[in-house]
Amino acid sequence: MKVIFDENKIKLIDLFQRMTGSNTVDCIDNDDTIYFLVKEGQYGLAVGKGGIKIKNVESRLKKTVKIFEYSEDIEKFIRNLIPDTKEISITDESIIVKVKSNARAKVIGKSGKNMKIANEFLKRHFNRDDLKVK
Repeated sequence: MKVIFDENKIKLIDLFQRMTGSNTVDCIDNDDTIYFLVKEGQYGLAVGKGGIKIKNVESRLKKTVKIFEYSEDIEKFIRNLIPDTKEISITDESIIVKVKSNARAKVIGKSGKNMKIANEFLKRHFNRDDLKVK
């Protein structure tokens, strides 16, 4: 699926890249949080030493910023989206991620917010939006 950015997203990505020095693959602006997907190997560059770059971006945008690292390998990409992943099962029908029971609520997020973002990134980059957590 080809990702098309509107003018606002282009401005957000440009600002983020200039402030962090990282290359951005995708961006989702969701109310109070902006999610950036950076190229593989650039997570540390985007965050900065002690998180300083991300704090500066959050201060400038007046929103929470979350960063994930892209990977062409869907399993590695899912592990980047959901670090608490213990096991991944990918079939034609669905992607099932098993996490520790005490991490399940955090992974899903309030009202399923985190799962919606993960599914949106998966849909945009792998044409899949069938991620489930167990």
